[in-house]
Amino acid sequence: MRVSIISAAYPPEAVTAAGTACDIAEAMTQRGHEVTVFTPFPNRPTGKVMPGYQRSLRQVEHRDGYRIIYSWHTLSKRSTLASRMTENVSFGITSTLQVMREPPPAVVYMNTWPIFAQWMNMVVLSHRRVPVMCAVKDLYPETLSNIGRISQNNPIIWLTKAIGTQVYRQSTLIAPLNPLMREYIITDRGIHPGKIRVLSDWIDASHFPRHQPKDGSFRKKHAFSSELFLAMYVGSMTYMAGLELYVATAERLRNRQDIRLLLVGDGAMRETIEGAIRQKALENIQLIYPLKPEEVAEVQAAADVLLLSLLPGAAEHATPSKLIFYMFSQRPVLASVHAGSSPARIIQDATCGYIIRQGDPKELATKLEQMADDRTSLQQLGENSRRYAEENFLKDNILPRVCNLLEQIAHPDSHANDGTGGCLT
Repeated sequence: MRVSIISAAYPPEAVTAAGTACDIAEAMTQRGHEVTVFTPFPNRPTGKVMPGYQRSLRQVEHRDGYRIIYSWHTLSKRSTLASRMTENVSFGITSTLQVMREPPPAVVYMNTWPIFAQWMNMVVLSHRRVPVMCAVKDLYPETLSNIGRISQNNPIIWLTKAIGTQVYRQSTLIAPLNPLMREYIITDRGIHPGKIRVLSDWIDASHFPRHQPKDGSFRKKHAFSSELFLAMYVGSMTYMAGLELYVATAERLRNRQDIRLLLVGDGAMRETIEGAIRQKALENIQLIYPLKPEEVAEVQAAADVLLLSLLPGAAEHATPSKLIFYMFSQRPVLASVHAGSSPARIIQDATCGYIIRQGDPKELATKLEQMADDRTSLQQLGENSRRYAEENFLKDNILPRVCNLLEQIAHPDSHANDGTGGCLT
């Protein structure tokens, strides 16, 4: 059967949405299906099109037995609401045109940008009566409203919420990341529980060998001694991450020569953070970039503790993919997130780290000093982290469920099992 995947990111982009979309494409191809992927030209995290690609209205690539159709879109080099929105709408328009050019598929996995791109794709797919699995990675417009990018009284909030609800209603299956998000969609959006399946992001555990020593090539390359306590943020440097927190924390730790904060990665906020570090003449915090996907495991293994942060109000219902990567690295996690958020619940359930008051540099600095002064519990916290990740986020467990569900909603009369013992209703 024909399977279409509409994804806002795709390899060689090193973001989780790209990896999971690629996994689905490869798995469905291996099951004998004809797969087509619709995606933007690769440009994450810098907002610059990667070497080997040049934006055009349409570019087709054949890879590992399936097709990838790239379509034109604007680029978001800075993390502003206007640039992100323009990118969202432009890709929504061009990807919808590309979908219309192709024969109707039997099923679609949709993980594109929320609200506008989703809605444009859904208009055509609904008209064609194509069943759609809609992956939900975060809740919009709530996130934009909560962090103050859009006033809660702005009519746009009502409009975008109505559009998003319509997308959910027209989807055959909605796939949020966690139970907290599922309950919100049911209660706030009025969606029937029967059309929702929680499907977390996943990772191939083979990319993260167990018991990696922290004194590997990364520490040696940068001359970090084994005694130096490394508190490390790894991944895209986005506005939502609230990276200013680490600059303020480093100010409070100026006199602790045994503690170093590292921000490893790239993104729209990198230059801003670099400027803040230079302005304050801080030597105990540094940025290292770029970060290649194959380097992530070695980099994270060098940490004594891995740092997670979100702006107050951001992604409270979501499960940041960064957290999953952290947990597979078998290191403790220190998170500046809302106490009732999904990442806070995961860290507490796993007993793999600590939650501090969101956006509080004083509390973060105090906790880092405590961990650096008494390192006896770090190994056990790391082992708890890895154990929980293997129980809940393994590719080998989740990917087959996704593929089974796609086949099931494409052919509901076959009563295919979704991998959990029950049939979709």
